[in-house]
Amino acid sequence: MTKPLLDPAALAPMGATPEDVRARLDRELDLFHAHLRTRADDWTRTQPGRDWSPAQEAEHVLKINDSIARGVGLLLSERELRPMPQTPGELTPDGRRVAPPHTQPSAAGLAWDDLDATWTHSRAGLSTVTGALRATPGRTLWHPFFGELDALDWTRMVAAHLYQHRKALERSAQP
Repeated sequence: MTKPLLDPAALAPMGATPEDVRARLDRELDLFHAHLRTRADDWTRTQPGRDWSPAQEAEHVLKINDSIARGVGLLLSERELRPMPQTPGELTPDGRRVAPPHTQPSAAGLAWDDLDATWTHSRAGLSTVTGALRATPGRTLWHPFFGELDALDWTRMVAAHLYQHRKALERSAQP
């Protein structure tokens, strides 16, 4: 088994129980979307200290959210889990995580006019799948930085991911 780069215990602040985790996810979804709605004026400008524009950050976060919704749905189902490659994630020289290729945003990012509808659709998918959230001991999927995670930890991870990207965007908006 491949050793993860980060300890999944770092996800614990995102909630102890399924109800706590769902509430934290809802909060982070609300806060991230609310922040995005303030970025119309610099939507397509790469931000200071960042590699992406708010449009690209939004597209990346949506790709992650949709991918995790599918994974959590699989973990909560009775469907067979197939072995997956355990490829560790990549870190930059300064220790930042590199987004896997399939989660990288396009050059333009999400169109401003598509933000609300796309966000609403993605959020509905996450809400639907996490409605029956529970721990799934013995049913895990590999995460490139945290290793094997069950449905509850994957949901903690998506809440943490939203939090981290929101905080980075908020910092980039400071004068």
